[in-house]
Parts: sequence; C-alpha cells; structure tokens
Amino acid sequence: MKGRLFLLSQLLRRDLTSRYAGSFGGPLWALLNPLILCLLYGFVFAVILKLTPPAGFPGTYAEFLLAGLLPWIGCQEALLRSATSITDQAHLVKKLQFPVALLVGSSIGAALVLQFAALSVLGVFVVSSGRGALSPLALVAAASFQVLLLAGPGLLLASVNVFFRDLAQLLSPALQIVFYLTPILYPESLVPESIRGWLGLNPVRDLVALYRLALFGGPGPDPVRVAIWSALSVLVLGAGLRVFRRTRPAFSDLL
Repeated sequence: MKGRLFLLSQLLRRDLTSRYAGSFGGPLWALLNPLILCLLYGFVFAVILKLTPPAGFPGTYAEFLLAGLLPWIGCQEALLRSATSITDQAHLVKKLQFPVALLVGSSIGAALVLQFAALSVLGVFVVSSGRGALSPLALVAAASFQVLLLAGPGLLLASVNVFFRDLAQLLSPALQIVFYLTPILYPESLVPESIRGWLGLNPVRDLVALYRLALFGGPGPDPVRVAIWSALSVLVLGAGLRVFRRTRPAFSDLL
C-alpha cells in the first residue's frame, strides 16, 4: 500500500511538472486560464446581459462565477485527462507489473491540485474582502463529493477509450452540454420552473452549490440529494473498477 501511495505521488508530481514544462508562465497558467475565462464570461453576462448574483449572495457576480467555474474546470480537466491517461502512456501500461489504475488517479489528482490552488487564491481574496464565509467542513465535504463523482467515470472512460478512441473526441462536446446545463454562469432562479426540476438530475449542480456554500455561506444543496448522489457514485466506482480490471489484460495488445 505504501509503495502504491509513493508511486501515485511520483506520478502526480511528474504530471504537474511536465504540464507546464518549457512555458514561461509555468504553474501560473493554472490561475491565469480560469481568470481569463472569468473575465470573458463576466463581460458577456454581467456587462452585456447585466446578470447579477442571486438574492442573498454576499459577493459580486465575478465571485459567484468563479466559485462555480473553478470546480467545473477541475471536473472537466480530470475527466478529459482520465479518458486518455492509458492511451497516452502506453509505455507504462505495457509493463505487466505496473498498477495502471494509478495513471487515472494521477490524472484526477493533478486536476484537483490545480483547482484547489486557484480556489485557495479565491478563498483568501473573499475572506480578506469581508464578503466570504469560509467553512472548512463544507470545503472538505465538497472535495470528498467531487472525488467520488470523478473516480468511477474516470476509470470507465480510461477503459473504454482504449477500445473506442473516438470517445475522447466525443467527451469534450458532451462536457460542454453539462456545463451550460449547470447553474455556473447564471443563477438557478433564472431557470424556468417548468424545467427547474430537471436540474436535480445533474450532480455537478450540487457540487457547485457545495463549493459556493464553502466559500460564501448561505443555502447549500439538499443533503439528502447529495447523499443519494454519493451512494450512486460509490456504485459507479465499483462498476468502474470491475470494468477496468476485466479489460486490463487487453490494454497491451491494443496500444
């Protein structure tokens, strides 16, 4: 167990260092990219469309946006990199004794490390400005919920992509659909009541609400719904592990 944890830490370190190798900005790009997106979305939705944060939200629209956008970027990055984690590192997969599942764990872990680096900067800013209400307990709950949501799909995507390489290409537009169906750019109150109930089928909606609760306080997601999603995520994780183990012997022949 200790050996696998050490190997995972080394893979994670390699992933983080190689991601920005040779670039002048280095790890600062992990902060600059979401900031650029926030400025773009903020200009379109706050300046042109004149959206405001929901009633009772203590921060600005930009803070409302970032509190949802940063966790989404973490999820998107984790799933996209997980899907290609096996095919991109065929030289390691072909080593029979190598624990290949750690490649998926490293992809998810690296995405979450960068996400929390950006969230830490946002947390310091909102607390120092007096508009935040940082809750460590809610932050731990949000992070745990996020890991549960990502682990099973990450394993499934990595396994299936070995056999069906178009999956990685289909995943990006599918994630874009989920992004716009999640109340990240807009308050949930703007969604027509006739279709608002369908938002309950999107677990990312509750994840975003948990992070906003952790940073700004206020109402969070329904705990019962979060518990149901967590239980379903455990089942998906079990299915992902089963599929991964059954398909693992074929990886070397297909890469």
